[in-house]
Amino acid sequence: MKKFVALFLVILCLIPTFTGCGLVGEIFNSISKQDEIDFYNLVYENQAYLDELADDIYSCWYDYVYEDKYLSPDEAIDEAFAMNEHNIETIIENNSRIRELYKDVKDGELEEEVKDVMYAYNEYYSFIIEVSGSFETFSESKEPLKKNLSSALKNLSFEI
Repeated sequence: MKKFVALFLVILCLIPTFTGCGLVGEIFNSISKQDEIDFYNLVYENQAYLDELADDIYSCWYDYVYEDKYLSPDEAIDEAFAMNEHNIETIIENNSRIRELYKDVKDGELEEEVKDVMYAYNEYYSFIIEVSGSFETFSESKEPLKKNLSSALKNLSFEI
């Protein structure tokens, strides 16, 4: 009788594996889908904070170059970061969470779309948080990087 019960339990556990569906598959897919949605939402939210910071960096740097408002480009950039002090901690916390979520979704059903978002996000994040170069290169690169991330997010949203 014990052998029969053990065999029955093994068969019961293997049925979802062989059929490719069942409750286990549905739970796994819903968790994966929710992680993809959370990933999308968090990147979207962080992009808004990064956009605000990027615009302030541009504005302060512009004031340094054309209005002689600051003594150096570093002072102008520091001012932009100070203006966004309330968001900087959130940006960094969100970035950590985005990286954690990416580990969960990078090999999922939407692998290509998620990788495109993460690539565009990393470029934009690094560009804004680690400001370098000249005002001209910053001005030329800011909008294309922002648009690349927006486009990648849009493609992911269509698939979610």
